[in-house]
Amino acid sequence: MGVWSIKGTVTEPSKRVFNALTTGISIALGLNIATALKDYAMIARWPIMNNRKRNLNEVSLKRDILVASIYLLWIQLDLTLRADSLTAMGKLAFISGRPMVFIAAIVWLVFNIATQVAVAGVSLTYGFDTSTEAYLFFPGTVKVPDMTFFYSQGNSSQPDPEMEQYTAQVLGSRGWQSAQGSPIVEIPRARDVFPRTQNWSSSEYWNIWEDQPNNTMTYVFPEFSAATRNDSSILGVYTDRTISMHYSCNSHKVTSNGNGSDYDNPVVQDVGEVYMEDFSSYATTYITNNTNPCAASGQDRCFVVQAFEASDTDPWYYICNMTLSATKNDPHNVSFISDRMARMAAGAIAQMGFSWDLQQTTYYPNKTQLGAPLHGSATNMGRKIAAYGLSTISGAATFNPTITYSGMEPHTGFKLGISHQYLFVLSVFMIPIVQLAMCFIIAFWANRVYIHDDAYLSMSLLLRPIADDLYSVSKNHENSAFRSAKKRMMVKYDMGQDGRWGFARSGH
Repeated sequence: MGVWSIKGTVTEPSKRVFNALTTGISIALGLNIATALKDYAMIARWPIMNNRKRNLNEVSLKRDILVASIYLLWIQLDLTLRADSLTAMGKLAFISGRPMVFIAAIVWLVFNIATQVAVAGVSLTYGFDTSTEAYLFFPGTVKVPDMTFFYSQGNSSQPDPEMEQYTAQVLGSRGWQSAQGSPIVEIPRARDVFPRTQNWSSSEYWNIWEDQPNNTMTYVFPEFSAATRNDSSILGVYTDRTISMHYSCNSHKVTSNGNGSDYDNPVVQDVGEVYMEDFSSYATTYITNNTNPCAASGQDRCFVVQAFEASDTDPWYYICNMTLSATKNDPHNVSFISDRMARMAAGAIAQMGFSWDLQQTTYYPNKTQLGAPLHGSATNMGRKIAAYGLSTISGAATFNPTITYSGMEPHTGFKLGISHQYLFVLSVFMIPIVQLAMCFIIAFWANRVYIHDDAYLSMSLLLRPIADDLYSVSKNHENSAFRSAKKRMMVKYDMGQDGRWGFARSGH
C-alpha cells in the first residue's frame, strides 16, 4: 500500500493490480487467521477437558459403524473434541446447560466472527478516488491561449490598437484586484494542477509571483487538455513557461503645484516642470508618452510609466522603467509575447486607448488601491505598476481564444486514499498483536497437559475405553442399562498412574 501511496496518481490498470493484490492478501489473511483460531481451539480443548469431570447424562448418544468397529461418541464430549468447528461451538453453547460453558462458547464465536469482520473492514478504510492533486500525461493535443493580441472577450479577430490598449487596461485592473504577487518561493512547478473552476475571479487564474529583492514579478503560463478547455471538467496544468516584469523606479518630491487642483503643471525636484495632459486632485495620475524613451536606448520591450501623486501636504512624482521579458522555456513559441504586446502590458496602467496628444493618462482617487498615496516609496510604486502590467498577460491567458499544439496532454488518474487512517492503522497492528498474544496464552495454558494426536486412529484408541465400558453394559443397544450408565459415568482428560494421558472414568 505504501508503494501505491508513493506513486501518487496512477492509471486504471495499476488500480486494478492493486485491488487484485489487496483482495488476495485479505483472503490469505482471513484464511490464516481462521486456521490459526482453529488450531488454538484444537489445542485449548485438552486443558478444557482436563479442567473437570463431565457427566455423560448431559448429552445424547451418536452411533456409527466403521469396518465392523462400533464406537460411541457423546455429543458434549464430541463437541468439545471438535472445538475447532464454529458450528460445534454453537451447538455446545445451547446444549451444555452450564452458564460458563455458554458464555465461553458465545465469546469464542463472537471473537471468530469479529476477526473476520476486522479483516474485511480493513478494505473499507482505503480506496481509490479520482486524483485532484496530479494528472497523468500522454502524447496528445494540448490547448494553450493565443497570445498574439489582447483580444476583447468573445472576439478572435485582430483588434484595433486603441481597442487592444483598452482591453489590456481592463484586464490589468481586473487581475490586479483579484491577485497580487505571491512569494516567488511558492511558484508552482511544471505539471502542477491548474485550478478546475469557472470562477474567473479566482486568484489562481490571475496569480503572479513576486521576487521582491530582484524587483521582478513572474507569471506562469498554463495549458489544458484539448477536449475539455471550456467546460466544468477542464484539465489544466502549470507549465515551465514563464514571463517576468522587471521594474526600476525613482521618486521625486513635488515642489510646486502639487495638489492637482491648479491648471499649472507640477514642478518636480531634480526634474523641473512636468507636462501632463490631464490630472486630478486627491488622486494618483499615471502617464505614458507615446514617444517612449526606452526605444531610444534599444529596449524594445520596455516602457516608461510616470505617476503624479497629488496631495495638499505630501505630493510625489515617480518615474518607472517597466520591462517585460521574453517567454522562458518556450522553444516552440506557443506562449510567445511580441515586443508590441510587451510594451502595451508595461504601460497598461496608464493607457486607456485614446488620447488627444502623444500622451495618455489615467487617474485613480486616493481612496482606491491603485490611487492610494505611497509617500515617495519608489519600490512600492514599481510593484504596483508591475503587478498591473503582468495581470494583463494573465488576463489574456485566461480570456483569449485558444490554439493547439502536439504535446503531453493531461488526463485524470486515481489516487489511493485512506479515509479512516486511525482505524486502518489500528486494524493492521491489532490483528497480528492479538493473534500473537493468543498464541502465547494458549501455549502457556495448554503446557500443563498432553496435547493428543488428532489422527483418526489415535482418537479412536483414546475413546475406546469409554465405548467398551458402555458396550459391555448395553451390548450396543440404547436400553435402560445404557441410560443408567450414562447417568453414573463421569469422564475427565487426565494423566494415569502409568504416565499416559487418557480419559479417566468413574461411576460406571
